[in-house]
Parts: sequence; C-alpha cells; structure tokens
Amino acid sequence: MVRRHEVQLSISHLILFGVVVPEPESLMDPVLRQIDELLEDEALVDEVLRALRRRYPHSARRGRRGTPAEVVLRLLVLKHLRSWSYDQLEREVQGSLVYRRFCRIDGGKVPDAKTMVRLGQLLDGEVLRSLFDRVVDIAVEKKVTAGRRMRIDTTVVEANIHYPTDGGLCEDVVRVLRRGLRRLLDAGVKLAFRLHSVKRSVSRRMREIGRALKLRDKDARSRALVKPYKRLLRVTGRLVRQAERASETARLQMSRMSEEARAAATVVLAELSKMIPRARQVVRQTRARIVRGVTGSKGKLVSIFEPHAQILRRGKAHKPTELGLMVKVQESENGIITDIDLVPDAADAPLLVPAVERHIRVFGRAPRTAATDRGFYSGEGEKRIRELGVRRAVIPKPGHRSDTRIEYERQRWFRRGRSWRMGGEARISRLKHCFDMGRSRYPGEVGMKRTAFWAAIANDLTAVAARIR
Repeated sequence: MVRRHEVQLSISHLILFGVVVPEPESLMDPVLRQIDELLEDEALVDEVLRALRRRYPHSARRGRRGTPAEVVLRLLVLKHLRSWSYDQLEREVQGSLVYRRFCRIDGGKVPDAKTMVRLGQLLDGEVLRSLFDRVVDIAVEKKVTAGRRMRIDTTVVEANIHYPTDGGLCEDVVRVLRRGLRRLLDAGVKLAFRLHSVKRSVSRRMREIGRALKLRDKDARSRALVKPYKRLLRVTGRLVRQAERASETARLQMSRMSEEARAAATVVLAELSKMIPRARQVVRQTRARIVRGVTGSKGKLVSIFEPHAQILRRGKAHKPTELGLMVKVQESENGIITDIDLVPDAADAPLLVPAVERHIRVFGRAPRTAATDRGFYSGEGEKRIRELGVRRAVIPKPGHRSDTRIEYERQRWFRRGRSWRMGGEARISRLKHCFDMGRSRYPGEVGMKRTAFWAAIANDLTAVAARIR
C-alpha cells in the first residue's frame, strides 16, 4: 500500500530528537534547508504518488506498507544533488541525522539500494517531465526568474559504454551469445549441436590484432589486420548462426518443458531476439571496414548494449569524438533551466523556434533577448522569433557577413548578449560535474533522458534555494 507521508513517529524518534540531539534542521546547510522547504510542495508529492500507485493494479489499497511518496521524492532528489550511487545514498542517509530528517525518515528504516533502484525506475518519461515543469513553476512563483532573457545550447550526454572497436564489439557479441546459449542449456533446451568454448580462440585473435596495431607503417598495419579479423569474424558469425538455430529449437520445445523451465527459457529468448540482429550488424560493419575498406560512421552500431548511442563529432580539441546522445539545455536568467530534452537530430537550427515557443508557454510572453551560438542561426528562424515577440535576437551569423550584418552584430546590446550567452557553457559544465549529467549511469535511451531531467531538477532546486535563502 502506497502512502503520501509517514504519519506516525516512533518513541525512539521522540526521545532522540527531543532530548539527545538538537533538531536536524538547525544542522542543515542553508541551501539544503531551503530545498527541504521547497519539497514540501504537495503537487510534487502527488506526481510521485500517482506514479507509485500505477506500479501494480492494487498498489493504492492493498499490500504491506510501502515507502511513502514523500520519502521517495526526497531520496531521489538527494541522490542527484550529491551525485551519489544508490549504494552511497543508502549508506549516507543511514549514518546522518540531517539526511534522515531531510528525507522524512527520522528514526525509521532507510530503504535499501535495490528498493530505490526499482522505485526510481517508476519515475520516468512523463512523470519526470511533470516534476521538472513543477520545479520551473516554483521558480517563477518565487520570482527567481522573470523570463526576460533566454539562452539555449546543446551538449552530449555520453553513454556508459567502452570505446567501440571492431574487435571489442565482436568480443562482446561472442560473450553475450555464448552466455545466452549456456542459459538455454541450463533451462533444459536440447540443442542440435555441441556448444564449444571459444574464449581462448577469441583471446588469441584479439592478441594478434593488438600486435598488428603496433606496426608503424600504415599499409603494413592494414594488411596485418585482415587475417586475424577474418578469423574473428568466422568465430563470431558461426556463434550468431548457432544462436539463431538455438532460438528456433527452444521455441519448438517450449510446449514440452516444465513451467519453471519455460519461464527461464522465455527470458533468454527475449534477450537473444534483441541481441542477434545487433550481432548481425556488428559482423556486417566489421567486414565492411576491415575487408572492403568502408570507413563511414553513419548508422554504425557502437555498442550492443546501448544501440541508441551515436558517434558525435563537435570539434572539441580535448574530446573530438563523443559517444552518446545530444541534449538541448534552455535557460533563463539566474541559472534556471526552463527546458531540457534529448535531441533526435544533430542540427541546432531547427531547435530555435520551438525553444522560444516553450519559453512563451512557461512565462506567458516572449523573452526580450534570445541568445545562442552560431549553430542555431537561420534567416527564417531569426525572422520567426521576431514575429513571436523577441526584440533582441543575439544569434551570430556563420560564414560571409554583409556590411549591414557586421554593423548589426557590433551593437552594444548584441555584444553584451553574446557575453551572457557564454555563461551557458558554465551551466552545462555544472550540470555535468556537479549533477552527474556527463555520463549516463542509467541504461537505455530512457535512462539518458532520466539523467538529463534529474540533473536539471537538482540544478533548479539549488538555484531557487540560493536565491531565496
């Protein structure tokens, strides 16, 4: 049964916080104390409550008492404020009177890490969007931001994967498919072939590839790579075909298996049905690059575990290639992020007009100043946002500029708006280094969106708390 608040205090709590130690609120740092007050908002708790009650058909009325919605919200906010893992969250809250009070646990039992993982997965998609929108509304209600200025930029949230090499991807395919075949055997599926271990063979091929990569001559290196890669592809391709045959055999034998074995085999078949097409793509792209010399990266699979990850080259000297997804960060004055979301396309220009329209929905009017980098420029887009009410469009024009355009961009307000726009880089850096948005620790594309939204929520709560304390 899911509740909104913890409604009863234990005797140990009354003795501990009433006699032995002072009230934990007096021990909180000022920003955390203000965030504690902001999270008293019932609309935030109601969003979490609705998500928890949708977990099972009768979660609202039946079953043992679950973690209250208020506690879940505060635990997840604290996790992302401090950039902790779930294990760190459990450990830190257990040993701190301040965090216990902040999370409304006091003298009660702290939910363990596995429980918080499952509860955190319920707050996805539209639920997180609603929580984020409510936090933005709180910032507007507290008059922390008036929406007079707006800046937008894009950045990359990296996927939690190792650097993709053709050999490494083939090695991943072999390991995952062989593990799936072994689990089918353990479930009682009788395969039409004998499953051999190819671990030593794959390791030998990887060592040969490593030695070939050390050759200094480029042509000699390319020639030396072909033979070990062909052998590795032969092993990988054979295992892919065996996995396909084993999947068909398992489906035919399902009706004769026990219920427990059938359940175990179903789970394995679901995983294999996802992995086999990805394994086929890895074999195709490896053969195309090594044997036929096709080096294009468009549509290339960089991880069999995170197939949505893209190869993004944004011209950064310290990191020329990034692996993940593009995220749009939209901000108003005083550090309030008003919109954040994954961007399906790498182009920035199409994001300009929707960003201004989103700003109008939040504040009821267009920003006086809209500042972006030159990647967002388009003549049509600049014209459109002026029609929406933007008086000062600070968007540098790339390429050739006419004398009129040069004079336009030399105006004082344009130069000041461009300087303010550069602060967006600092905001993105803060999201990545303080609120853990640099690399997604959650799996899948949904996990990347969760990483971005929680970082924005933590940033906005901190910005509001710093302004009203």
